[in-house]
Amino acid sequence: MAGTIGGYGVLVKIDITATPTIISYLIDTEIPEFEKIMAEATPQNATSGYAVHVATGKRKLGEFKMTLGWDKDEATHAAVKTAFDSNSPVNFNIVTPGTDENIAFSAHVTKMGRMAEQEDYYKCEITVQPTGAPTIT
Repeated sequence: MAGTIGGYGVLVKIDITATPTIISYLIDTEIPEFEKIMAEATPQNATSGYAVHVATGKRKLGEFKMTLGWDKDEATHAAVKTAFDSNSPVNFNIVTPGTDENIAFSAHVTKMGRMAEQEDYYKCEITVQPTGAPTIT
């Protein structure tokens, strides 16, 4: 399939003192879904009883998760923890393999769930909620 690429090589960056820095030890990540907010506006006389939907004009990026091989002393992991502790959003970038696409957005880190499975290494699942409009290049 032409133009098809695998997920290996996706980069997630977080701003550290206004510099986008690649988050170290990224194991897996989702990419946020782009959503157009719709409202049902079905009148009583709708044709054949089918629902009618209208666009509200709002759009959003959905929350997404990423899994890191966790090291609290690593600078980008410390930045993730700082973002979690803050009530202000921080800038993130998701860069697809081969730098085909860059999605830049502000976001809140809403969850940090550490995992310590017996026959694995220490990990942390991070949940990120984007806010505002993204820039796609």
